[in-house]
Amino acid sequence: MQLQVTGHHVEVTSGLKAFIAGKLAKLDETFPKARKVVVILTVEKYRHTAEIHFRAEGVELSAKKTTKDMYASVEEAVAALDQQAGKRKDRLHTSGAMRRSAGKVERKADKSAKAEPEAPKRPKVAKVKAVAAKSRSLDEAVDALMDSNATWLLFRDEATGATNLLFRREDGSLGLAEG
Repeated sequence: MQLQVTGHHVEVTSGLKAFIAGKLAKLDETFPKARKVVVILTVEKYRHTAEIHFRAEGVELSAKKTTKDMYASVEEAVAALDQQAGKRKDRLHTSGAMRRSAGKVERKADKSAKAEPEAPKRPKVAKVKAVAAKSRSLDEAVDALMDSNATWLLFRDEATGATNLLFRREDGSLGLAEG
């Protein structure tokens, strides 16, 4: 883990660096592939602020705490990061377990599907029927559909010359698809 400690209006001593490294050891155990930790220490009047940015493989955490003592600020920031890391680790563990179980189901499906390659399922066309669209007005088409037991009627509109589809809806009304 690469540790970078920067101080604004404060001198970063070797003792303070060692204290920070010791506190961050917990996070290093939780995320062993930690790449970089950036710590920014700032002092403004009586406010001592510790800002920590933790980067590991696939994880970025950050916390910023302010107290009257720099060591307390570092401890609180590390505690906040530890809490975030615990939540993140649980989330990663849960989603990983779900992915693994989904992978098992996919592998079982793959074994059964090896015999026949899976193609996109399209509905089969049961019957092809040639229909001549007679030239009618809309009122004539409605009368013709109502007189028959058919669910639809294809006709050519006399006024526009467009081919239209008149069909029965589930609620009992009629629908018109203009072409």
